[in-house]
Amino acid sequence: MVNLLVVLILFLIIITFWCNYRSTKVKWSVENISIDRFKFPSNFLWGSATSAHQVEGGCTNNDWVLWETAYNENGMPRIKDGQRVGKASDHWNRYKEDFKLLKDLGCNAFRFSLEWSKIEPEPGKWDKSALEHYQEVCETLKQEKIVPFVTLHHFTNPIWIWNKGGFENPDTIQYFTEYVYKVGETLGHWVDYWGTINEPTVYSTLGWLNGIFPPGKRDVSLAARVFFNILKAHAEAFHALHDIDRFDADGDGVPCRVGIIKSIEIFDPARRWFVPDWYVCKIIDRTFNQSTLEAIQTGKFIFKMPGIVSYEENYPRLENTLDWVGLNYYTQNLCKLDLRSEQKFKIFPDKKLPETDMGWAVYPQGLYHAIKMLNVLGVPIYITENGLANDANDLREKYILDHIDAANEAIADGIDVRGYFYWSLMDNFEWAEGFDKRFGLYHVNYKTQQRTLKEGSKIYKEIISAVKK
Repeated sequence: MVNLLVVLILFLIIITFWCNYRSTKVKWSVENISIDRFKFPSNFLWGSATSAHQVEGGCTNNDWVLWETAYNENGMPRIKDGQRVGKASDHWNRYKEDFKLLKDLGCNAFRFSLEWSKIEPEPGKWDKSALEHYQEVCETLKQEKIVPFVTLHHFTNPIWIWNKGGFENPDTIQYFTEYVYKVGETLGHWVDYWGTINEPTVYSTLGWLNGIFPPGKRDVSLAARVFFNILKAHAEAFHALHDIDRFDADGDGVPCRVGIIKSIEIFDPARRWFVPDWYVCKIIDRTFNQSTLEAIQTGKFIFKMPGIVSYEENYPRLENTLDWVGLNYYTQNLCKLDLRSEQKFKIFPDKKLPETDMGWAVYPQGLYHAIKMLNVLGVPIYITENGLANDANDLREKYILDHIDAANEAIADGIDVRGYFYWSLMDNFEWAEGFDKRFGLYHVNYKTQQRTLKEGSKIYKEIISAVKK
């Protein structure tokens, strides 16, 4: 019995050493970073990002508008303090002004989403004025020599899609594909870079697992099915765009590049000496990060959490449906086994690290780790979102500097990173948090809609200017 116990202890020690060796924490100094030493390619894209519902205003026909008037099971508003998007940042009317602000930073790219509910307010009925508006947006970007990165789905659906069950209903894949065909046909003369779905993992888990997003359900099996339907929608959009968009907008010989926007969150063990914490990390990372990457590489979707859910399906048309991949990175979390909790594990931020207004740990090394994770896909990587909510504005400058340094480290190591988009250009409606969380490079006075460059944002302009010399 004693010998068996000794063997077990030795085995656990070996496994612990092996886990730590295989997952060595990325370390480098984030002190005294010199902008003059940054080396980015001359054609690197420097930009910022927004989404339609969060900035445009006038979104009155989508599921989030319904959600903003809804209450949870405790009678509390779904949105903090009952806030509603309303005019948001009025970007629909002020986009030309906003592009001047973007240009003033030195940016040469802009990521934005289209509001499906404005383009197709009823099934099969296309709003000509909305399509013309987005044409004008793209034309203005071209005049300003700013590359448009268009996101086709950023969390919102028309109410008529909501009424049909949203992405719980597999028919929505076909409705989405028809919308993509229409948009590709209309905007293909100005757009070469298309992002199909923004953060499929976040969308499916917050809506169907955590209940924070519409429809507010907590059903892990249903979340897995929605997740898979979203990935199938991406696949069909990929094929549709390559079918319809044959115009080379930027003259580089390639008329259409299609990607998906993948959020990556870094999960590390709370106790690096404790094997069960490593196991929890592996399961969570596989579910929320690796499942998407593997599905797109192989066409096989696997969503498994032992004792909680086991979902597996094949969709051959999903395989290799990427020309590029977008990376949204914000934070790292620690994971630990907790048998007293319902899920048997806990996920929480490292309290030793600085914290944003969202309660997210600031961990720039995680961006490097996330880039390496996506590098297995073998396609160019664009950092499509990276930013922080920081109303006091005491973390923003260092945050931007440290994360761009992480991107620079990845490029120095030979990884094909081609762009960085800060989230977001201006303060906006931060979904369930309402207007309280301010991510923008520019502060927005929501009463006057005045934009003011934040003190901590000036470093971004300095970096872009320095690397372009």
